[in-house]
Amino acid sequence: MKRLLPLFLVAALGFGQSFFNMRGLGELAPVSDARVLGLGGPLALSYRNPGILVHLNQTSFNLSAFGAGALGEEGGSQRLIGNVRPAGFHAAVPLPLKARLLLGLDQRFGQDYDVWSESVPDTPYRYHIIGRGGVYALRAGLSVSVFDMLCVGGEYNYLLGSSRELRQIQVSEGNYVSSDTVAARFSSHAFRVGAAVQGREFSAAAFFEPGLDITVRNLFLTHGSVEDSFNTIGLPYTLGAGAGFLPTDRFGLAAGAEFRPWSEILVDGQTRQHYRDAFRASAGFWYELAENWPIRLGYSYQDWYVTARYDSVHPARPDSVIWLDSPVSQHAVHLGTSIPIPNFGSLDLGTEIARRNARGLAETAARLMLSLSYHEAWARRTRRWGY
Repeated sequence: MKRLLPLFLVAALGFGQSFFNMRGLGELAPVSDARVLGLGGPLALSYRNPGILVHLNQTSFNLSAFGAGALGEEGGSQRLIGNVRPAGFHAAVPLPLKARLLLGLDQRFGQDYDVWSESVPDTPYRYHIIGRGGVYALRAGLSVSVFDMLCVGGEYNYLLGSSRELRQIQVSEGNYVSSDTVAARFSSHAFRVGAAVQGREFSAAAFFEPGLDITVRNLFLTHGSVEDSFNTIGLPYTLGAGAGFLPTDRFGLAAGAEFRPWSEILVDGQTRQHYRDAFRASAGFWYELAENWPIRLGYSYQDWYVTARYDSVHPARPDSVIWLDSPVSQHAVHLGTSIPIPNFGSLDLGTEIARRNARGLAETAARLMLSLSYHEAWARRTRRWGY
């Protein structure tokens, strides 16, 4: 175990965001559970699936925080950004008739970025754009276990959040000569249903979230004046599935996939060119080195739902520049473990090291997530999910 800790520390040296977060609603937030993150982050096998808890003998909770870092590369230049913040909270309370009350709070979109533009041609100016914020979901739901092998559940999500973008123009000497602020507030309602089946060796789970409309209130603060406007962003459905295989008590496999047909996102009833369908797949395994001391390893691939912009020479006018859209793809390696806490549960660690690529821009990102989990009564029975 002592040999594993330096690997997590290396992954956590940069705490941060993504340079691709400036478009759409920002980056899709990762699963807020270090155990699941270490297996590749399959959503269907996490608390984000309201039907995941087939076995629950007593109240349980999970509290997570994470840091993330990104090193961007463009045109031979590099820049490191980062931050640390809470990731989420999940709780489940057993009720009569094998029902469960589900409560939670987690982040759905991250909108943190810190980007410098190239100097404007023939001037000493360049732009500095700083973004902070995100969209979160307050969750409440119910699930029911049947025959100790099937669980079905549903939950209501209230989405809320805000973001603030500071746009500054800086001269070469470092003094700001202009500053504008764009602020936004987000609100929406969503529903999600899910189910899981657990056998002796094989398990499967799935969830479905119908489409939803997010109301956005924009405030533009420019040179002392304030402008107010509203937009509606329509997100299509999200579908996820996962499976697990437990050949022995000390070794298990897990895999998952999510699909979002978000090329059909509507902004005020109109589609936008820079949205695309998003697909994510993951696979991982866990092995128990000693009693309650597991190691987890996973891999994931993801297509982002937003594209990155890059400039190109106009085909008809060589002296002009046009802006084009490039898909963003991500490959990531995941690693995790747990430190048992007697008569309580565990402190779980999960890390993700990802490489994101688009034409003209690439970044290497790392996340370190810590989860305090109270699961003493049911940890053994849910190990087929990597627990």
